Amino acid sequence: MNTGQDEGTAIARLVDGSSSRTVGWVYLWNTFELGVLWLRRDLVPERIEPPLSPEVLARARSVTTDQITALLDRLAARGTPK
Repeated sequence: MNTGQDEGTAIARLVDGSSSRTVGWVYLWNTFELGVLWLRRDLVPERIEPPLSPEVLARARSVTTDQITALLDRLAARGTPK
């Protein structure tokens, strides 16, 4: 993660599939980088609420770590539960 961010905003939450607990928050930084603030590393995120737009994900890919973008891409591909 780049340490030059000045301002970040929580734009989505990562949710556990079995308990619907928030396991982390996705932050969008003024550099377009995405970061995750983990609250529960012992739980696996199964969905993201609200889903991230393809534009946000595309902009973030050039400045966000591969590990974070892979996770967010996987969760975005699952969509929103009906």
